[in-house]
Amino acid sequence: MAALQRIQTHGFRRWYERQLIECHAWLVSWFLGVILLVSGLEIAGRGASSRVLGVALLLAGLAVAAFSWKRYHLLLEVAERLGEQATCPACNAYSKFKIISSGPAPLPDGGDPVLENQGGGVWLRAQCRKCGDEWVIK
Repeated sequence: MAALQRIQTHGFRRWYERQLIECHAWLVSWFLGVILLVSGLEIAGRGASSRVLGVALLLAGLAVAAFSWKRYHLLLEVAERLGEQATCPACNAYSKFKIISSGPAPLPDGGDPVLENQGGGVWLRAQCRKCGDEWVIK
């Protein structure tokens, strides 16, 4: 629901841009986790005295990489799914809408189980600022 409040206060375009920036920051942290993991492998292979440090770096890198990849994938999927539906069906105006109402999934006509499992199961009823048409973003 925090995303809904940000969309209402800042607008969809700004929310979408910030979402992609945050998403790619998680991608950078995934890359740093992979570097940490490989460094741990290198240090663990040098000898018995540095094996404990190498294994610790390896496990830390694995944890950072796994968590970062999961967050990256989730944020990107939610942003792209909402971004695909941000165009008015009547006049094709992109992200020129206001949110009339919203609610948690499932929608009356059924929701997307993938997004619902990942916490993205929220629907928005949007109204185009250009032509006044209404549609549901899920």
